[in-house]
Amino acid sequence: MSRLRLPLLLAVLVLVLSSLACGFFSAPQAGEPPASSAPSVPPAPTEPPVSAPAESGPNPNVVIPCAKLIPADEWNNLVFGAASTLVENASPGITSCEWKYTPKGGTQESLFYLQAGFSGDTSVWESTRKSELSNEPSDIVVNSIDGLGDESYTWRSNVTGQYVVYVRQGSQTLIFRYNPQEILFMGTESGIIDMAQRIFERMSGR
Repeated sequence: MSRLRLPLLLAVLVLVLSSLACGFFSAPQAGEPPASSAPSVPPAPTEPPVSAPAESGPNPNVVIPCAKLIPADEWNNLVFGAASTLVENASPGITSCEWKYTPKGGTQESLFYLQAGFSGDTSVWESTRKSELSNEPSDIVVNSIDGLGDESYTWRSNVTGQYVVYVRQGSQTLIFRYNPQEILFMGTESGIIDMAQRIFERMSGR
């Protein structure tokens, strides 16, 4: 009888030790990550959005020559290739250009005048306009052109017979004096708007 009990006790002891071993290698303790789980990676810091640089206007300290405001090939197209001479007065913030030419088929010399201001101060442009108008008859008709800058004044001078255009766009200003029957491209409102916009863009360096 005692011989039978000894193997039985050994069998029971093996079963108990096996159960304890299984319990020891069972699920991990609470609060511990599973052995197979990868360490969490913190999200990469997001870069702040980069804002586009503000569009810069013309530099009032630079000198802009007439050849940049109206390039030579464009000028030749305006006067249909007529021979011309240019008197230029360019300084920081303001440029004046005076082309003298004889129209094709004509005998008398004509004048095309352009003044471009980009100093940020429009007072010279304003005072020039008032002074020029003071020399005209009191009943002269002054008009504006829709879509031409932020402010515009146009009239035909009774003193010179030329067409006069004053334009302001922001702190940039233009003054034109010319004969529209010879500068046909600027003989219409759309042509004046187009030419003014080109020069404003060239002043801004675009």
